[in-house]
Amino acid sequence: MAENAGIAEGKIRILFAEDNPDIARIVAFYLKNMRNTEILPCKDGGEAIAAMSTQKIDLAVLDGNMPVADGVTVLRWMRTQPALVSVPVIFLTANHTATFSDECIAAGAQLVMTKPFNPGLLVRQIRSLLLPGGH
Repeated sequence: MAENAGIAEGKIRILFAEDNPDIARIVAFYLKNMRNTEILPCKDGGEAIAAMSTQKIDLAVLDGNMPVADGVTVLRWMRTQPALVSVPVIFLTANHTATFSDECIAAGAQLVMTKPFNPGLLVRQIRSLLLPGGH
């Protein structure tokens, strides 16, 4: 992951796709308070795919169920793109079933967090996925 341009420049670029405006506001608040982080907010899976088609990212946080393309569809698309094949993905989902979590992991997600979730834990998980030692 250290080969990603954003990390090499000291700036971490996180794509965040969430259709619920309240959750989007909460997560954006926490992510914006991470030092050296740039957030690419998306309201649905279509926006997420469009954004990743033109911009490099270091990590994606995807809602499991969104309009246009759900999170699993976006992740499967990511894994077909050479520049995105190894980008870490965290799911935030209201789907609490083990079957859905298994589907996300099988598609290539590193972590599945169910809603409601702890935003501070999300930030810690992002750091642990991107930075050696989680710093």
